[in-house]
This record gives sequence, structure tokens and C-alpha cells, in this order.
Amino acid sequence: MTQYGFYFNQARCTGCDTCLIACKDWHEYELGTDPADWLNVSCRERGRFPDLSVSFLAQPCYHCMTPLCSVVCPAEAISKREEDGVVIVDRERCREAGRCGIIDEEAMGADFHFGEGESPCHLTCPAHINIPGYIALIAKGRFREALALIRERMPLPGVCGRVCLAPCEAECRRGEVDEAVAIEALKRFVTDNVEEELPSPLPWSSPDTVAIIGSGPAGLAAAYELVRKGYGVTIYEAMPVAGGFLATGIPPHRLPGDVLRRDIDYIRALGVKIETGIRFGDDLDLEGLEKRGFGAVLLAVGTQKGQKPGIPGADLDGTVAATSFMRDFNLGKKMAVGKKVVVIGGGNVALDCARTAVRLGAEEVHLACLECREDMPAEGSEIAHAEEEGIIIHPSLSFTRVLGKDRVSGVECLGVESFSFEEGRLQLKTIEGSEDVLSADTVIFAIGQTVELPRIEGVGTTDKGTIATDPETFATSRTGVFAAGDAVHGPTSVIEAIADGQKAAFYIDRYLQGDVLRVKTDKALKPSDIRVKVPEDIVKQERQKMPVLSPAERAGNFREVALGLTAETAVAEAKRCLNCAGHLCRDVCPYSVPQFGDEARAKMQKCNLCTDRWDQGKKPICVDACPLRALDAGPLEELREKYGDIRDAEGFIYSPQAQPSVIFRPRRRDPHVPG
Repeated sequence: MTQYGFYFNQARCTGCDTCLIACKDWHEYELGTDPADWLNVSCRERGRFPDLSVSFLAQPCYHCMTPLCSVVCPAEAISKREEDGVVIVDRERCREAGRCGIIDEEAMGADFHFGEGESPCHLTCPAHINIPGYIALIAKGRFREALALIRERMPLPGVCGRVCLAPCEAECRRGEVDEAVAIEALKRFVTDNVEEELPSPLPWSSPDTVAIIGSGPAGLAAAYELVRKGYGVTIYEAMPVAGGFLATGIPPHRLPGDVLRRDIDYIRALGVKIETGIRFGDDLDLEGLEKRGFGAVLLAVGTQKGQKPGIPGADLDGTVAATSFMRDFNLGKKMAVGKKVVVIGGGNVALDCARTAVRLGAEEVHLACLECREDMPAEGSEIAHAEEEGIIIHPSLSFTRVLGKDRVSGVECLGVESFSFEEGRLQLKTIEGSEDVLSADTVIFAIGQTVELPRIEGVGTTDKGTIATDPETFATSRTGVFAAGDAVHGPTSVIEAIADGQKAAFYIDRYLQGDVLRVKTDKALKPSDIRVKVPEDIVKQERQKMPVLSPAERAGNFREVALGLTAETAVAEAKRCLNCAGHLCRDVCPYSVPQFGDEARAKMQKCNLCTDRWDQGKKPICVDACPLRALDAGPLEELREKYGDIRDAEGFIYSPQAQPSVIFRPRRRDPHVPG
């Protein structure tokens, strides 16, 4: 089959937009249709004056060898022509046949535009992963492409397929029919079932380098974004292993070490350097980093110091903070917990400690917390698994002191009637006459974590001990130094820390390019603002259940409890998605080039390579109109023979899954690699 394609020479393009104007004029006046808006020329600047590189990127449809848009279109309106490989759209079928979006456009108001709509799950995800897109690809059996789409916004897909709190599922509109789609489990499925080759290192297109302190989720996410923007990135980690709290704070029965290592290996392969065993403040400081030539520094140290309550006996031998307990275990230290363990706290960290203690041989493990059972902050599935493993949960309990002389022997407790926090201080009402004692050989406090950071000249802190930053730009009071993650906000979730790292990377990039940091943001919709019309013909279907090891199979080992979906159950679960926003063609396109007009039915528009002009012996109007001859089109093999097979253009990321029919001649300066 002949494959037609585009050639684009960035070295010739000046961004004059003549091609864009010609495209609109041709389609409006010669074909009698509305102006086309599928061709876009974007500008990219790298470096500071006078060492400045400016390039332009033409973005029409790339007429991919394997167009994913045609795979997921529910109306089967997109196809690839056999005779020339051009991807075409049947505009009569587009959004007329097949369900494409269930957002109630009338309820959303006059300002709502179909092509800009987002599904509630997509809007809710802190990392803004394109959830409907990757689920649609899974439903079609395109697992590799689904993982590639996830990786566009997610540096740790294997990790987040296991330990994400999945706020997206709480907003899933399928829940109005039966149960929310198992979004987290589907992400895990593709990461576990697609064999990937590690990527090649990305070229440095910027002379600047960035140092990141801390290799937890915020630091790794920032590094992932910055290395893809062309920066050299080095992460410094105090622990002997990379991953921060992911490596030292979560037990392997929830997050196996090889899963975390696989995600980190991918980030390393892109070109991120990770140096472990280097403690900031002792082995390294900001002055030393400046001398090494780093243009910016990100502090992403997390909250690695556990807290103990201010009650008598809290420092007895046998008491330990949860962070220390999990860190010692994960780093291979020999642990002796005794026969009876009491864990104080009601969150996921407390559950991790309790379930780890069971596996270490404790005969009796109790978990007690201030909250009532219904208000425990831990995930419901974790609580259920803990009880299956024999852990005894005591909700609504407060502790007055730890008992013992040289070593802990128990904890004294009181029943809680109610509690609240006023200006950060606990206000507690206990039940008279409810005194009790829980005997223990070990007491683990899982009641909170704080930042442990040496004083840094020029970097301010808050009254809570966290790093003070500008809430929008993540900049600290010291020029060129930024901070993100738990070190700024206090303990949060993995996905929130990842999102923080991504945002910090955005502002670090602006800072290094010499741009004004503050940006004008659009008014953001909340998930609750999205109004949908759930079709009446939707048949109720049970959510696919995550298979797990039986309690007997878990005893005495750290095998992963959740086993993962099979290909059959993953596809079945993905098909439950209602595709709230529609426009899956745009969502799965590696280049996001499909456009949507303002027609009554908001049909898709796309470049069709001016196929009507070929019959007249003419090339596409953009090619003929370009005054600098930066564009060309024709059979792809002829273009390759004429110009070479070049795809490393500035600002262009080639998708091996889609294989676009475009070749580029780049305009970028040689990467600067500092010594």
C-alpha cells in the first residue's frame, strides 16, 4: 500500500502561519465549508538570549500507520484508505451513529464546547491522566498503546496501579448505574502485562541542569517531566535505595520491590541520574550544588520523620514511630516485635504496620484509633484484609500513657465519645469509666509525620515545620530553589505528590527559560460541575473483582495480596466505561491533532491531506502556499528518499505505537553536556 505523508523542515519555518491561513481559505471558499482549524503551527523556544533556539512545529493529522483514532471511534467513522494510507473521517457518521459522550451539553450552558469537555474521572485525577482514553484502548485489546497513553502523564504506572487512593473512581459516573469502573486495577493490568523495552536516553536540548533532593513520588515525577523537556536531571537520595517513602514506607505485600524498581528503571533509562546514600545537609548543600552548575534545585524530601504522642512512657524501649518501623523492615533490618503488638492510628500507614507485624510473627496484633469505624481514614479494602488476617481493630479509643518500666508492657486507653481539631489542637471528649489496658510487647505510633530538614540559608519554613513556598509557583524564598510534595503540604497521597512534582517541573522550566513564573489560569471546572445524561439502555453489570490471596496463603510471607485482573476480566471491565466526554479519537491520538468545530453536532474535523487536490496534480494547499518551502507532501518512501528519515525535530515526540507518516528536519542546537 502506498502511504502518503508530510515532510516538515523546522530549519526553514519562521512561524508565519501562511499555511494555516491558506488552509482556512481553501476549505472555506473553494469547498464551501466552515473554516478548517486542524492545522496548527506552535512555537518552541529553548535557552536564553543570545544562546536561544527557536523552532516551529506544524501539527496537522499525522496519518499514522496504525491510527488509534479509528480503533476507538464508537461510530466507526474514521478509517484508513487502502490506496494512499490517508486517514479520513466520514462526517455524516461522526457523532451520529454510536454513542460518543454523555455530557448534557444543554445543562452545561452556552460556553460548553464538546471538544473541550472532560470526563469527571479525568478532571479528578491530580496527575490528569487521560483515563477514558486508556480504558477505551484496553477495551479494544490495545494494551501496549494504553500503557503509552498512561505514561504521557504518569511516571510511576506500576506503583499507582497499586497504592493510588483512586479519587477518580469516586467521581466515576458509572457509579450512578451500578459501581464505578475499576480504574486503578486497569492501570495495574497494563503495566503488569505489557513487556516493555527500556527507552533510550533523551537528548539534552537545554544547557541547564536541575538537582532534585529526594527520590520519592514528587521528586521522580518532577525528574520525569524535566528530562522530557530536555534538561539534565540528577536526583540525590539519602537512603541507600531510590524511591523515598515508596521504597521504605510501604510493605511488599502491597507494593512489591520489583514493581517500584521497574518504574524507576524506566525513569533512569530516559537519562535521569539517581545518586543514593547522599544526605542533604551533611554530604551536600545548596552552595555545593550551585558550584556544580545546577540552574535550579527542587526540594522534595517528603515527611520522613514519624511522630510520637506527648504521653508518659512514649519513649520506652519497645515503642517506635511507624516510619522508623517500616524503614527498618524494608531496608532488611532484623525485626523482633514480640508476641503482642499494638498499633496506634487509623490510616493506611497504621494498617501497613499492623499487617507487617502479623507477617513478622506477632501472635496478637491490635490496631486502635480515635476515629469511629466508619470514619477511619484507611481504605476499606485494607481494613477488610487486616481483619481477615486476624488483626483486632479498636475504633474510638484514646491513649493516656504507655505502661512499663524498662520496656513497654501495655498501653492505657479511654473510650472516645467525640473529638475535633481546633486551630490544630485536639479537642477530645472521653467516656467516663471506660478505662482499659491493652497489653503489648511493641507499640507502634502511626499518628503523623513531619519534615526532617536542616536549616537552609535563605529558605523559609512555616509554623508547621514545612518548607514555605509560593502557593502557585512552588518557589521558595531563595532564588532558583523550589519545593514540592509532602515537604510543603505535609503528608498527602502518592498521586497528589506526583501531581505536585509535575507542577513544580512546569515552573522550574519557566524559570530556566527566563519567563515570568506566574501564569493566567483558566477557571477550572470541578468534577461535580459535569452534568451527564446516563442512557436508559445501559445494562447493569457487576464490577470485576480483584482476585486476592486467601488469608491462609498470606500467613508468614510477604507475597503480594492482590493478584491483578486477567486479560479477559480487564477487557470486560474496560467495556463498562460510559465514555462521558466523548472525543476518544482526540484522547488516544499521540499528537492530539483531531479538532472539533462548532457545528450543531460538533463533528470532528481533521486534515485529509487535501486529497481532492491530488487528482488535479496539485499538492496540499499548505505545501503550495508555504513561501519558504518548509513543507512537502507525497508518498512517504519518496519523501524519505528525498529528505532522509528524520524524526528528532525540536518539540516532536515520535510514537512507535502509532508510527506517524511524517518526517522532520530538526532545528535544534547541539545538547550541552556540562562536565
